[in-house]
Amino acid sequence: MNQNNYLKTELYEMIQKDSTIFDFLQENSLDGVWYWDLENPQNEWLSQKFWQILGYEAKEKKHLASEWQDLIFPEDLKKAKDNFNKHYENPQYPYDQIVRYKHKKGNTVWIRCRGSIIRDNNGKPIRMIGIHNDVSIQKLNEENLIKKTTTLKAILDSSLNGIMAFDSYCENGEIIDFIFTMVNKEACKIVNLKDKELIGEKLSKMINGNFKPLASLNGETLFENYKEVVLTGKTKTLEFYFESDGIKEWFRNKAVKHENGFICTFEIITEDKLIQKKLEQRVEEEIKKRHKQEMMLIQKSKMALMGEMLAAIAHNWRQPLNTISLLSASISKKLLKSKLTKNYIDNWSTSMNNQLNFMSQTIDDFRDFYTPKEDLKNTQLKKIILKVIFLIDHQLKINNIKIEIDIPDSIFIICLENQLQQALINILSNSKEAIINKNIDNGLILISANKHDSYIDLIIQDNGGGVENEEILLSIFEPYFTTKSNSQGTGIGLYMTKIIIEQNMKGKVEVISIKHGLKFIIKMPI
Repeated sequence: MNQNNYLKTELYEMIQKDSTIFDFLQENSLDGVWYWDLENPQNEWLSQKFWQILGYEAKEKKHLASEWQDLIFPEDLKKAKDNFNKHYENPQYPYDQIVRYKHKKGNTVWIRCRGSIIRDNNGKPIRMIGIHNDVSIQKLNEENLIKKTTTLKAILDSSLNGIMAFDSYCENGEIIDFIFTMVNKEACKIVNLKDKELIGEKLSKMINGNFKPLASLNGETLFENYKEVVLTGKTKTLEFYFESDGIKEWFRNKAVKHENGFICTFEIITEDKLIQKKLEQRVEEEIKKRHKQEMMLIQKSKMALMGEMLAAIAHNWRQPLNTISLLSASISKKLLKSKLTKNYIDNWSTSMNNQLNFMSQTIDDFRDFYTPKEDLKNTQLKKIILKVIFLIDHQLKINNIKIEIDIPDSIFIICLENQLQQALINILSNSKEAIINKNIDNGLILISANKHDSYIDLIIQDNGGGVENEEILLSIFEPYFTTKSNSQGTGIGLYMTKIIIEQNMKGKVEVISIKHGLKFIIKMPI
């Protein structure tokens, strides 16, 4: 094929004469140049680079318009002809389009084709010059981007959570609103709006409830929280009740800063909240029920000691009753001998009242012990221990069990006094029974206490033989666990001790085996 075509020669000559043609070529990145004879439209010169892009050597092609028209996609050829006709009629209408050509190897090549008609002095179109740009890589990137965007949208739409993206809307450098940039299907479903209605619109216009104070957010607005996310970059997770814009639901959402806005994922948790509320109610009911049962067990534990308590009362009353009897006999004797004097009557009355007061105090002590309800109060620890010993002193003495106390008078604790007495009686009764069952001749129970910064250690240890079996020691505080026969033990005493100390008084109780006995260690907050 003759490379020195007249159109090529003519174009070179025109470039030399007309600088605007050179400027046109220079201003555009070229992947080929073409020059078309509109007076003989079958003739068109195309530069060698254009054919190389399509996989051909220039010598394989003639300088004819039909050469490229055979390779262009038919629908794109129609588009190119339509644009040519419009540009032909109106020079202001640009001849600029992207079309597809079939490469020699069969693949598609995307070409941007631009051109300009050259007219004679009378305005008649005589030639057309144009350029080609290979935009295949750009189109491939666009297709990949569209594919990724489509995939991303499919992923977002498959989410069970609502997802929204926003850009900040500012005035005078301050964020005053947000603009919707993306919403997925679930988000549209939740707010009952279409994506076309939301994209590009202000948040305040479409869902104004975001700007209203919410009680579930301590009076803050969602807008204030979203604004903080954008300004600080810190992610926020919120739970709130939203009642506005036709929505009445509990939500959980997470807002994350993105560029000059944020992305928010959210889900409806109303059902979860209802379930949670029901569970909380059930837990509260169970706690109350359990507390009631524990109080019943405490009373049951006390009643289990009733026999011993009655024996203690009888023992404590026997001496004053004997004294009253003697006083009564003495006054009768004095009366018979007519030796009654005012001084004798006064002394007799004082002695009688002392005995009656002692008996009354005994009744008060036992009555207080069986009182089911009480309040926390600040009490001297030693005083509580002495009361407990007074209640069980008779049983200890008849079994030859000695108690030694080493507790400073300065130790005070805030406690439920009656319940603490119950807990201590259970431990002391356990020690007493161990000493009796093991036939210990010189039974001994040691009670001591140490004060620390925030708690006190109360230690009770005995010489009742201890527990060699580790399993039994580990189970000693479990309910209804007892090593005694059914007629001797209920298995609730030490269990109630643990409940009283650890649950009701926020302390800690543990037991360890020592030489010849057990040691109970009670830690109680001051």
